[in-house]
Amino acid sequence: MALTACGSSSGTDGILLIDEMAQIDFDIDYPVGQITSGVIVTQDFISNADTIKQVWLYGATYMRDNTATVEVRLYVNDDKLLTSWTIDSAQMEDNSIIKLDVPASDLNTGLNGAHCLIEISSPDGEPDLSPTFWMTEENVYPDGHLSINGYQQYNDIWFQVVGE
Repeated sequence: MALTACGSSSGTDGILLIDEMAQIDFDIDYPVGQITSGVIVTQDFISNADTIKQVWLYGATYMRDNTATVEVRLYVNDDKLLTSWTIDSAQMEDNSIIKLDVPASDLNTGLNGAHCLIEISSPDGEPDLSPTFWMTEENVYPDGHLSINGYQQYNDIWFQVVGE
């Protein structure tokens, strides 16, 4: 999945929020729903890189001010937490790419072929005050699965993993 993005604004703690998109090569049609307390969204994938440098997600605010804290976790080799990020949804722009930097570590090496999992949740998200993330209209990544609260979906979340 290739994309190009432009127009950035700085975040903190290895988080870069991109506020516009120049090109996406597949349709984005559905939000996964509000990331409220108790909602867990996961997308698994097989790494084709030895080291993961960034994870990109495509977020949306429903064109409103939100207050939820969004937690994103990246697991490798099925159950090892590689890293996590906390996103203040009040800082998110509607329909924005969120670039999450992955730090170097002993777990972030030799990952080519490894099973990985992105998990998105919110400890304090409330209805009408929580953001969402976009998913594709179709199963564009057949080697992985999107689940919402444990229910597997046919779609995939919009994501990109940058590695080397």
